[in-house]
Amino acid sequence: MVSDNPGSRTLALAPSDLPCTAALAAEVFAIGDVHGQAESLRACLHCIAAIPKQPGLERVVIFLGDLIDRGSDSLGTIKLALDAQALTGADRCIILPGNHELMLLEVLDGAEPQPWFRNGGKAVMQQIDASWTEWPWHEIRRRLEAGLPEGFADMMRKAPSHVQLGDLLFVHAGLDPDRDDAAHLDRDRAMDDRHWATIRNEALTWTGGWDRDPDTGARFRGPTVVVHGHTPAIRSDLAETAAEMPLMDAVDEHRAICLDAGASIRPQVGWARFFSEAGTVKVQIFATVTNPGPSRP
Repeated sequence: MVSDNPGSRTLALAPSDLPCTAALAAEVFAIGDVHGQAESLRACLHCIAAIPKQPGLERVVIFLGDLIDRGSDSLGTIKLALDAQALTGADRCIILPGNHELMLLEVLDGAEPQPWFRNGGKAVMQQIDASWTEWPWHEIRRRLEAGLPEGFADMMRKAPSHVQLGDLLFVHAGLDPDRDDAAHLDRDRAMDDRHWATIRNEALTWTGGWDRDPDTGARFRGPTVVVHGHTPAIRSDLAETAAEMPLMDAVDEHRAICLDAGASIRPQVGWARFFSEAGTVKVQIFATVTNPGPSRP
């Protein structure tokens, strides 16, 4: 399925059933990594707003983190996320932090800035003031904090690590199959390679499911599905080919859905709609691309 709008194109997989058994008492839209691709996010929010609300159900929008860095308009992206509830007709909007927001907070709190700069933070500083490299470090930090949209840093400091709705767990990077979930998802623990905002291989290659046997504690493939971003499922240009779109749906093998559509290098944002139909929880996965060029057959 392809839907074209002026300046953007939205691609979609067919709706599919999820193994969830707990009722989903809401219509949920999850949005993956944005990385400063403000126009792609704007088009995505426009698409969500155009979908009729399910009568009698709360509409919830969840951002999975990494709104910022690398792309050209991180500040515009933040503003759109802060306005997303109104822009989509949602009843609630939750913005989860990704590793890039956590790095930003560390810098604001006085940490060495080079790790953030190496991971795309320079694009944010360039947007705040192109002459930022001429400033002493204390002035860079002061102007960075002043240049962020009001309230965003405090919101990220208070934001949870994850959200669970029914059998759907929304988190930036994923769960650790070898760690207790509560310990892994501790909001305040220090970042490392297996943090909830940074984990990659251990989560992405796990096929044993995310539920635990109450007697043995062993993992098994049950109804829980992890919805995450962080590691791109799509590395190709969606304006050229949609062949990698099915890679975003790893439910059957990994009990996971990855909504990182490669925004770190291209203006394309992944998102999904979760809804119930005749007692079954379903998902439809989308990706919105801006400036895609002419439609291809």
